[in-house]
Amino acid sequence: MYRVLLAEDSKPIMRNLKELITTSGLPVQIVHTAPNGADALEAFNEHEVDILLTDIRMPKMDGLALISEAKKVNPRLKAVLISGYNDFEYTRKAINLQVSDYLLKPIERSAFIEVIEKVIAQIREEYEAEFTGLSGIIDPAARSEQILGPEFFRNKKLVLIMQLQYFCPSVLAWGPEQVQALLGRAFAPHPFWVFAAKKPRLLLALTDPAFLNDAGPMERLEDIRAALEEAGMSASIAGRFYPVNPKELADCSQTLSELLDSRMTIAEPVLADEAHPASRSADAGEDAERIAARYVDMISKLQKEPFLLQLSEQLVKWGKKNLRIAQLQLIVEHIVNAFPTLDQNNGKFHAGVQRLYDLPSYADFCAGLLDLFERRFTEEQSLNKKGGYELFRQIDAHLKSNLYTPLSMNDLAAAFHVSPSYISRVMKKHSNSTLMHYYLDLKIAEARKVIRSNPAIKIKELSDALCFYDQHYFSKVFKEYSGCSPTEYKETVKGNDET
Repeated sequence: MYRVLLAEDSKPIMRNLKELITTSGLPVQIVHTAPNGADALEAFNEHEVDILLTDIRMPKMDGLALISEAKKVNPRLKAVLISGYNDFEYTRKAINLQVSDYLLKPIERSAFIEVIEKVIAQIREEYEAEFTGLSGIIDPAARSEQILGPEFFRNKKLVLIMQLQYFCPSVLAWGPEQVQALLGRAFAPHPFWVFAAKKPRLLLALTDPAFLNDAGPMERLEDIRAALEEAGMSASIAGRFYPVNPKELADCSQTLSELLDSRMTIAEPVLADEAHPASRSADAGEDAERIAARYVDMISKLQKEPFLLQLSEQLVKWGKKNLRIAQLQLIVEHIVNAFPTLDQNNGKFHAGVQRLYDLPSYADFCAGLLDLFERRFTEEQSLNKKGGYELFRQIDAHLKSNLYTPLSMNDLAAAFHVSPSYISRVMKKHSNSTLMHYYLDLKIAEARKVIRSNPAIKIKELSDALCFYDQHYFSKVFKEYSGCSPTEYKETVKGNDET
């Protein structure tokens, strides 16, 4: 409900205003009435007011002075002037005070409702504009279904981010409406507003600063965790426990989300007060890379059995250690990226790994991860044993048919749906050379063939045709692979022809 303060020295007009408000059906309620401007101003220190309806001419303090002073207390206040036909000069001055509208005496019901509806629309528009900063955090589909009343916007908010634990059974009740109702019941009379975030499993909760009147931040976090746990929801929670401006909500939510990401563990919910975050490992990424290195090495050597055995043992240790989820994800990512083949199924492989984090238990995650890696190893071993030489033959044919066009490692990787690193391994194994050296050798062999068939060809013409584009570089490469320069080779060919 929008809170209205009435300031009017005429008792009949005051009675009329009260009757209009109580019978209007509009979402407004009277929080105070005052017979003059001075008494009305004092009431602003005791009541939160959204709309001020005030007569212009009153004893002790007129309506314009009241509006000016009241806006110092509440800058967002909407004011409506009540004036007589002889008060238009006052009304003109009211424009400078950003008065929302005015009502002429005697006040008619239709005019009153029209003005109040207009003022309510102005308030809602301003409130919604403040809320748009959260568009990058909140799920827009869920947000469109929520109607926020004036109570939400009156005070700055404490901010909480709640994330459902990894590796726990799916919870149908983990939604903004259900959690908001639960917290509202558990912590009445403190209001809660809960929103679905764009990030899966994440909820944003806002409450008024009075929530801390009865307990400190960590005690409140534990109370919320216990209330959720009792309802079958295991969640980690991070909070900022000082009032946050609407414009800061998005950045604050992002900060708290990142704090949870860095702290959440495999087995137990974590509670984090942003003002006192636990110390974190500064080299988490380096640790993950170091831990993953031995598994990456086994992948490069296609040692499936040792890989699966050691990783299985390590996964058990990580579970007992209650490893942080962020660390687990980094290690798994390093291992996944070590598999070289980038074929058409690679996207499915990565997506399959990501889906494992939604499984209902850590044991299911471990079993699923090992199964995915075992199948991936089998694919790699099969390709290496059966397809390595066949791939080399195909690459060789492709290079020979493209001597007069530029080709790169990435071009070949795209053409054959494999990774550049895999091509390098195949070329090294079956040609004992790098791809570049092999390709240049083929090009120079072609150059010698052309010179033999046409000794009069210009060196630059031949260089350009073979896509060297630099005659001097072509001559250097030619000499490296042939033992003589193109000019010397031409002379040799001419000499042989003459004899």
